[in-house]
Amino acid sequence: MASVTFEAVTRSFAQAERPAVDRLDLEVSDGEFLVVVGPSGCGKSTSLRMLAGLEPIDSGRVLIDGQDVTGRRARDRDVAMVFQSYALYPNMTAGENMAFALKNLGVGADEIRTRVAEAARVLQLEELLDRKPAKMSGGQRQRVAMGRAIVRDPKVFCMDEPLSNLDAKLRVSTRAEIASLQKRLGTTTVYVTHDQTEAMTMGDRVVVLRDGQLQQVGTPIDLYERPVNTFVAGFIGSPAINLVTGVPVRDGRAVLMESLQVPLPATGAARALDRVTVGIRPEGADTVGAAGSTGDDRLTVRVARVERLGSEVFAYVDPVGLVDGAVGTAEHMVFRLDKRQDLQDGAVLQLRVQLPEVLVFDADGHALR
Repeated sequence: MASVTFEAVTRSFAQAERPAVDRLDLEVSDGEFLVVVGPSGCGKSTSLRMLAGLEPIDSGRVLIDGQDVTGRRARDRDVAMVFQSYALYPNMTAGENMAFALKNLGVGADEIRTRVAEAARVLQLEELLDRKPAKMSGGQRQRVAMGRAIVRDPKVFCMDEPLSNLDAKLRVSTRAEIASLQKRLGTTTVYVTHDQTEAMTMGDRVVVLRDGQLQQVGTPIDLYERPVNTFVAGFIGSPAINLVTGVPVRDGRAVLMESLQVPLPATGAARALDRVTVGIRPEGADTVGAAGSTGDDRLTVRVARVERLGSEVFAYVDPVGLVDGAVGTAEHMVFRLDKRQDLQDGAVLQLRVQLPEVLVFDADGHALR
């Protein structure tokens, strides 16, 4: 096991408008499961490949267990990589695939058999050791790829979207297996994904990248409840947060409509703002009933569309009576409502908003604390 440090790490590609990774500073603790998440092209896979030694670094340093490995070859970093595409040798059995790297390292035959058998036991692959990849399912192949990494007993696991080729049901079970396995092994793991659900359910901490720049690092609950900006707020959470821009400030409150006024933090900077952006999570409101009741926490909406998923209901709605200048950033707002409620398209409802859970951002998208 080992800690990992990125010190102002930058990587640029020819003819690109901006660096793929721009001065990344990041600390990964010994034994930590760190998930790197972000949209396509944000630099997450490039960061992982620089750690593994598969991508050169233009400036900055990467340290593993306090040792500068920036100039070392991939094979000399004691890092095991698990790829999206499995990358198994089709002419080898599962056992041979798992043993291949150990043979190249000169490990003795008895030690190889012991390590492969132990990894197969942990991953429940004992019955598949003599089977070739073509005779295995996608989930089985991914477990073999995991086993190939485990037998090396590396300092660091690097996982590059290892579940993206699996179907939805298998992804759920496999991500639980990977998280449980990492806890048992205690190996420092850097895991890259574009799926924020994987990030929220697997990581001890989560890193959010955008356009090669680090936006925020924290526990999943930190990112969900205390995002530093509107990008993180919009990326973490499903469905995405409802954002309303251009909301005027009056007497220390953000006024979306006369019946919905959100108190701002009691800071001079917040009170000095003329307009703000307000974020309401889909689960941050519940139905009061038909329009007409009073209060400072009421949002009047017209139902545009209803999605019934069995266990939950999502209502896509349009606010009725937003103050001048306030504009929603999505076509419709969406709320998770009581599945037992009879919601009809075109109905006008009043929602009670949980004001303590509402997020407020300045005009540049930075969170107000």
